[in-house]
Amino acid sequence: MSEPSLALERAVDLLACMAHPVRLAVLVRLHRKGPANVGTLREELAVEQSALSHHLRHLRAARLVVGEREGKRVTYRLQDEHVGCIVEDTLQHAAELESAERGQ
Repeated sequence: MSEPSLALERAVDLLACMAHPVRLAVLVRLHRKGPANVGTLREELAVEQSALSHHLRHLRAARLVVGEREGKRVTYRLQDEHVGCIVEDTLQHAAELESAERGQ
């Protein structure tokens, strides 16, 4: 195989960032329910605030989420609709694999 293109390397970085249970849960939550602040995400996902902030930093750095400041609060949303598509397609594919494995 020839040297990976920059786009391929970037895709690997994005998928690697998403490949953590808390980060994926944040992306799923933001996709399915819309924007949320840290307090809401912490409560709904049952994650400590310091851990959640750490994961949100990674997601922002990977440009998967955007934080918008409203006074002292920061509300997070997905960077764009493509992120939601990746999340939903991945979950659907995983569910299909699980169903196929149970059917064997």
